Amino acid sequence: MILSGDDLARDQRTRRANEIRSAALAYVRECGRQRQVLDIEEFGQRRWPRDRDEKRRIMCDALRDAVDSGVPVVDVWQRYEVSGFIARALVGAASYGELYRILRDNGMSAGFRPAEVAKWAAEGKIPKTEVGEIFGIANSEIEAFIAAWLAGEN
Repeated sequence: MILSGDDLARDQRTRRANEIRSAALAYVRECGRQRQVLDIEEFGQRRWPRDRDEKRRIMCDALRDAVDSGVPVVDVWQRYEVSGFIARALVGAASYGELYRILRDNGMSAGFRPAEVAKWAAEGKIPKTEVGEIFGIANSEIEAFIAAWLAGEN
């Protein structure tokens, strides 16, 4: 099957969009594994080692835009593959509430809610320190977080 010029252009845009989406998820997961925000240019060098500098720069810019949108970040965060600390740093969020705002604004469902996690910690299903990791809150704030969300249930 031979594609027309318009079909070929659409096919290339789709392929590029799929590659950027895949790269963004991989980048966020790698940040989660290494427990730090990684340099996108270095990640791009490893991801696209055979591409010319110009194409790699374009791909890295598109990757940066995808990560900045927050969509791949909250997607990976909701799967417990990146801590709340790293997720917040990746999108510049001052609080975990901003991560939920990204979910809401993009029509994404939440895989877990603060009240659920607080209940899990109170019931001993997860360590309380895990609450801090999930939401990116300091250890000194965990007890108050759990108490506030449990009080909200009553």
